[in-house]
Amino acid sequence: MKKKVTKGLAVLLALGMSVGLFAGCGDAKDKDTDDNNTVQTGGDTAENPDASGGGSSDPDASGGGSSDSDASGDVYHMVMEIVNYGFDDPDIQMVQDKVNERTIPEIGVEVEFLTVPIGEMGTKLGLMISGGEQMDLVCTGLTTSPARLAAEGSLMPITEYVQNSEILTKATEGVIDACMYNDEIYSVPGVTAAGIEAAFYYDKELAEQYNIQVPEKIETAEDWEALFSQVKESGMEQYAISLGDGCKAELVATGYGFDCLGDKSFCAYGVIMRDDPNNTTVEDYYSSDLYMEKCKMHREWFEKGYCVPDSISNGYTTTDSLKQGMIFGIINNHGTGMNEGTLNRSTGKTLGVIPISDIVIQSANVTAMSYGISSSCKNPEKVIQFMELLYSDKEFINLMNFGIEGVHYVVNEGSNVIGYPEGVDPNSCGYGNFLGIPCDNMDIYVREPLTDEFSDNIAKYAFGSAEASKFLGYNFDTTNVSSEVSAVTTVINKYAPALEYGTVDPEEMIPKFIEELKQNGMDKIIEENQKQLDEWLAAQK
Repeated sequence: MKKKVTKGLAVLLALGMSVGLFAGCGDAKDKDTDDNNTVQTGGDTAENPDASGGGSSDPDASGGGSSDSDASGDVYHMVMEIVNYGFDDPDIQMVQDKVNERTIPEIGVEVEFLTVPIGEMGTKLGLMISGGEQMDLVCTGLTTSPARLAAEGSLMPITEYVQNSEILTKATEGVIDACMYNDEIYSVPGVTAAGIEAAFYYDKELAEQYNIQVPEKIETAEDWEALFSQVKESGMEQYAISLGDGCKAELVATGYGFDCLGDKSFCAYGVIMRDDPNNTTVEDYYSSDLYMEKCKMHREWFEKGYCVPDSISNGYTTTDSLKQGMIFGIINNHGTGMNEGTLNRSTGKTLGVIPISDIVIQSANVTAMSYGISSSCKNPEKVIQFMELLYSDKEFINLMNFGIEGVHYVVNEGSNVIGYPEGVDPNSCGYGNFLGIPCDNMDIYVREPLTDEFSDNIAKYAFGSAEASKFLGYNFDTTNVSSEVSAVTTVINKYAPALEYGTVDPEEMIPKFIEELKQNGMDKIIEENQKQLDEWLAAQK
């Protein structure tokens, strides 16, 4: 009889595949711009004083989505980072042109999409800034965080811009504090309804073909065993699951059994376990009983043949494995930003969803798809105007997220649900292969197989409805322990993948792992984090 595990352990298995492919980045489209990053729209040219030296010092210059371009007739050329799975959509230029039909006359901004594979986005911004390349609006989540990027000087503070924008203030109410670092706002939540639950996504066609009985919810080790043993014994050629792809997919903690205090990628800052609502003690996740139990369970899965055996080295993401028909299902987040609609698009499969946890909002959830302004941006006021469109204009929001109506999607009559035009399917649709565009979730369409019921209930993922962590808004300042964080992260990269993919014996390997963490400063990190957290909690009273 297997040991029954806590609900917290079951949901820790939702450390699936939020991080994706590593591949080369497509070259950005060349633009003819002057030294002030402006495009002349005709007539006599004039210098735009706001386009150099970091822009105007008056945050009210954003104008709340003003419809007028610069009085000089100049248009600011803005570069926006679009994080994708490693290959560019063929119609991205078409959509970019359509976007500019709106932004150039309305706010005086010409947008350039710069696609960056997710495997490069954590380092791309710093390299571009140091190399003098232009980047304006950047993704500050996924494999990094606003706090990390702010600490290294890659982001500019945008506190006054956000506070002076009625649109951004309203859209991010309740969650904007998660984007603060050293009392300054450095990014805006890309997903305003930021609550997420862990879920197991499975191939519905395989389930029907092989008569797999799926549970309504997965909460225990027995639930997983009952599901995966069916898959193994059904005769299907697919494995039950992939536990990783060589890029720490299993380490991208959704944090339902604990709060990762901002470091969603590595849990290098320490965590706070959620088994006691009054707990405020920071501890090393890798030394916890929860981590040992999870690694043991994954080891058992690996030995029973439930998992892709070479997932740690074969170069495929979990999404790849599902798309190519290698596995029955994957573990991932479920909410407004990631759901069966988005995964159907990227895999071409018809997926079912089994919840693993309750809906929770943590700082790491909020910043996972946040967007900020590069410290090298020459006209932040114009970038803010562009962001205001993304958080207020339903037509523009859906253009950015789904492409051109009639070409990339059609709206079901009388519905907020979209499907594909005749002759188009997820594999042939020329736009949408990316990891999210910032917007107000209340104004976005949902893609089939989601229904109006999902759309009507988006509010359940929003602040005020979803359970919010008591540490929402706390961000650890790593300045005093930056060298220790770097050293500990290296140790985590050394040990955690094999442990979490089940390829080594956790009882033998974890003690060595813990010892190296201590030798490289984990205790010092936790002590500093605890001190800052205690001060933050005292200030909340």
